[in-house]
Amino acid sequence: MLGDALRTATHAFALIADRAASVDPAWAALGAVLYVVSQAVRTRGWHTILRAAYPDATDLRPRHTMAAYLAGAGLNGIIPARGGDVVKLWLLHRRIEGSRYTTLGATFVPETLFETAFGIGLVVWALSQGFLPVPTSSGEMPHVDVSLVIAHPFLSTAVAIALGVAGTLVFRLASHRVRDLGQRLRQGVVILGEPRRFVSGVASWQALARLIRLGSLAAFMEAFALPVTVATAVLVMAAQGGGRIIPLAPASAGLRLAMLSYGFVEVTGQAVDIAAITAFTVGVGALLMVTGLLVGLVALGAELETWSPRTAVAHARAAVAARRAATSTSTPT
Repeated sequence: MLGDALRTATHAFALIADRAASVDPAWAALGAVLYVVSQAVRTRGWHTILRAAYPDATDLRPRHTMAAYLAGAGLNGIIPARGGDVVKLWLLHRRIEGSRYTTLGATFVPETLFETAFGIGLVVWALSQGFLPVPTSSGEMPHVDVSLVIAHPFLSTAVAIALGVAGTLVFRLASHRVRDLGQRLRQGVVILGEPRRFVSGVASWQALARLIRLGSLAAFMEAFALPVTVATAVLVMAAQGGGRIIPLAPASAGLRLAMLSYGFVEVTGQAVDIAAITAFTVGVGALLMVTGLLVGLVALGAELETWSPRTAVAHARAAVAARRAATSTSTPT
């Protein structure tokens, strides 16, 4: 049985490698370039959010925001626990005098608002087409056993009283810190109080970035000889990003492949080899990770004025470690 499994795995790997070897490098390069362009365009929306939070930061230029975003996004591939996001904030903290990490971190909320809404739209579209597996009966839904609390009212009352007393003590001890933290967080999302500015200065840039990203996916699909239409490109975008919005099966690589395999048949009316879909998924992911890292290192080097990747990454890792240490020992600053 083990021998059969190994032979099957070897055969599958050979099929994928054969598909990957036939990739059109010109289309793949175009897809990578368009992906980077889409990321750069998206940063213009974040820049608008930052300027709304810090209107006096006149020295902050769009290129600074772009460099911080690209550097952090690229380093997310090599710094665990999304340490690249800390690098983004660290680079901006250096640029904006008097900035606070809590305020800078809060700007992620409006920055991801459009992306979240767009992702939900993709999920709704995928659900309407039957591409996402969902529970069909109540027995398939996870449940939480609360019978212990329900069956023992005295226990539940004691727990409620204990939580209430603990919550009151914590609130009294930290009320002034909570108020200060709330002010900083509100400063980071002040753009949401200006709907017109949000639409014109944030959502419009992110919508354009999504459109460019769609072109990037089309180029990658052409490179891997997959059928290219608007519907198939949207299908791939939904499989890659939309499934992360809700905890359904597409969060796993295997069922994402199944979603694409079934979806291509439904959208185009023709079957697509699973080896081609796997080669596309793995190959594009690897190419984008390498491209993002290279672009991120260039952006980080430009911001730190050093062209030594080792030095730049060392500075970034030190900043992440220092920030996490400060967060664990004191209130955010």
